[in-house]
Amino acid sequence: MSDKNKNRSSADDALHSAYLHLMVAGRAAKMGGWYLDIVDRKVHWSAETAAIHGLPESFSPELKDAINYYAPEYREQIAAAVERCVQEGVSFDETLELLHADGHRVWVRAIGEAVKDGNGTVNRIHGAFQDISELMAAREESRALSERLMHTLENISDAFLVIDKNWCFGYLNSQAEKLLQKKREELLGKHIWTEYPAAVGTRFQEQYELAINEQLTVSFIEYYPPPLDHWFEVNAYPTPDGLAVYFRDVNERFRQEEALRVSEERFRLIALATNDVIWDWDLVKDTVWWNDSLLPVFGHDPENIEAGLESWTNRVHPSDLKAATDSVNAVMKSKSTNSWQHEYRFMHANGEPRVVIDRGYVMRNAKGKPIRMLGSIMDMTDSREMNDRLRQSQKMEAVGQLTGGVAHDFNNLLTVILGNAELLTEQLTDQQQLRMLAEMTATAAERGAELTNRLLAFARRQPLEPKQVNLNKLIQGMDNLLRRTLQENIDIETVYAGGLWLSEVDPGQLEGALLNLAINARDAMPDGGKLTIETANTLLDESYACHHDEVRPGQYVLISVSDTGAGMPTTVVSRAFEPFFTTKQMGKGSGLGLSMVYGFAKQSGGHIKIYSEVNEGTTVKLYLPRAVNSADPLYEGHLAPKTEGGSEKILIVEDDPLVRQHVSAQLKTLGYQVISCSNAEDALDVIMQLSDIDLLFTDIVMPGSMNGRQLAEATHKLRPAIKILFTSGYTENAIVHHGRLDRGVHLLNKPYRRQELAAKVRKVLDETG
Repeated sequence: MSDKNKNRSSADDALHSAYLHLMVAGRAAKMGGWYLDIVDRKVHWSAETAAIHGLPESFSPELKDAINYYAPEYREQIAAAVERCVQEGVSFDETLELLHADGHRVWVRAIGEAVKDGNGTVNRIHGAFQDISELMAAREESRALSERLMHTLENISDAFLVIDKNWCFGYLNSQAEKLLQKKREELLGKHIWTEYPAAVGTRFQEQYELAINEQLTVSFIEYYPPPLDHWFEVNAYPTPDGLAVYFRDVNERFRQEEALRVSEERFRLIALATNDVIWDWDLVKDTVWWNDSLLPVFGHDPENIEAGLESWTNRVHPSDLKAATDSVNAVMKSKSTNSWQHEYRFMHANGEPRVVIDRGYVMRNAKGKPIRMLGSIMDMTDSREMNDRLRQSQKMEAVGQLTGGVAHDFNNLLTVILGNAELLTEQLTDQQQLRMLAEMTATAAERGAELTNRLLAFARRQPLEPKQVNLNKLIQGMDNLLRRTLQENIDIETVYAGGLWLSEVDPGQLEGALLNLAINARDAMPDGGKLTIETANTLLDESYACHHDEVRPGQYVLISVSDTGAGMPTTVVSRAFEPFFTTKQMGKGSGLGLSMVYGFAKQSGGHIKIYSEVNEGTTVKLYLPRAVNSADPLYEGHLAPKTEGGSEKILIVEDDPLVRQHVSAQLKTLGYQVISCSNAEDALDVIMQLSDIDLLFTDIVMPGSMNGRQLAEATHKLRPAIKILFTSGYTENAIVHHGRLDRGVHLLNKPYRRQELAAKVRKVLDETG
């Protein structure tokens, strides 16, 4: 055999070997092999390549026929690549669309490489051929998703920007351009503190650095001076590459809230400072509000009188009623005045008529229609000689409509609403309709608090009070509650493990979580079924922890809650813990139940997992950490709180005037002596002056240089015997660390019922040591 033939044989062997390797690879990656014989101009395909074309394995088309299998718009491209490879030996790697034998299009990758003989002449092309349809589809899906995301960011009402790890702008939407007063082309790639130097040393820099360094989400409101001259509400989220920032202009909101605050404070001070009876008549709703002076001046309790104008007309002397109402109607119809004044006799609760001067002011809408009237009643019976001076007293300034955001702290509002609703419920025992309204108000306030608590739970911001809990006993204690919650056509089975470990968990929050799971199970079984609750000791090993987020390997106490309901598809299971996600009908669920359970489990150092089969049922497994800290108290079950009072002296420190007034009144009705302050500095002055204070009841977050925790520490140094009780509508790091209430600290969460307030205060006062 000549050297030339030997070389050709060696090359054939190498090519055949490579071809066999390609066949093996093709089975794993939808990849086949092929080669073109330059002499006969035929293309030879591997079985995988032929299958990608949808043609028989033995099919070997002419080159021109093989090219025609490509989509028309790609034929010229592949033909040119092959010809260049034949003529110049240039390898190619092309991405094209192929026409499958059944007519549909397939994205493929065609790779070719020239094979030369001993003289350097190309005598063959061989290569690989791969079906990349799935890859191209994934790329298109990713591109479309990215495009939708960018479109969303460009059209949201908030400004949005991205800062990279070098503190340079990486992206801005159009709203960010508007608020920052620069085009994105001017800012992209530029250092944020260089472009906006006035932010250096402010909360912008402080909070952004905190978010990145500590990997925390931060929210704050800060002012940026001219040329921006705006207050911004900012929410910043750490990302793997830097920081994502949402922000909005809140100048107008600040102006409105400040005007509303000043107006409310002025009205409140006037109502407290005067001995006159002040009233506020809402003509749209036909309701009349009276200040507390109605009771000492005329003997009528404003909490126990009619809600509408009857609260006034029923107490005007019958002989004076027509003249009084005619005068009011006259000022309502007047085109020239909004002021009203009339002298008449107002009936005292003891039956005595009192001579009064009633003054009011009519507020009209833009069309001149009366919508509100505010005024005051002065008892002139014993002081007619003061009439001239009283006629010169200032008219009360009109209060704007109380709409929109009237407070920063939702739970502060709920505290007042719930407390007053409770008080009304207790006092309206003989007026069932009004009592029902009061009970509805209390229920609505509790639902609002529950909504807030569920959001806090999902965010893992609840102050937990873990105890060593026997979960078998806790579930047994819930038996009656669960049976009342579920329909009679649902059977409940409990399977308790013997030798169950104690768990370190907040028992109250756990009961709420189990009740949520039971309600979800009930809703999944509208036609009845079976609910099974099981307990067990279990171990989550390293392997399990590696495959599940935020799971630490170790010993856990397991509670499984199973139902025989409709079950959930995987698409629903994957989103079940998202807040506000629900498959229930409108009004049937908030979408926060499972979110709350999830957040509670995670904050407790535990884990939660859902297993579900459509038409088979669902099992939720709640893993709670085994108790290892013997210092935690052993949970012995709930003790029914008693509404007991006392005579001790309590110092209340609360910056919200409504809450301060409400809590002071509640504690006074329980018999306590009450002193109240609006800030920590004033409270500290009182503590230094008085030595007989028994309890400091303080909010945590307050204006000024000292928060509630700092006040408590200063109090302990000055008066070690004073007991401390904190209250808060939101978890703060001052007394909560790693999601748990500091040991020895007492906290009463807002909002709270009167009974809860009484029980907690009494418990702290009675505590020894």
